[in-house]
Amino acid sequence: METITIPKEKFEQMIIEISFLRNSAVYNRLLNFEYNILKGKKYSRKDLGF
Repeated sequence: METITIPKEKFEQMIIEISFLRNSAVYNRLLNFEYNILKGKKYSRKDLGF
C-alpha cells in the first residue's frame, strides 16, 4: 500500500463532502439500486425514468 500526504485543509474538505454525499437522497437511491441489483431485480426503462 502506498502512503500519500495531503494538506489538512483539503482532508477536512473531503470529510465534509463525503458526509454531505452520504446524507443525500441521490446516494441513498444509488445504494438501494445496487442492493436490488444484487438481489436479482430486473429494471425496465420505465423504472429508470426513460
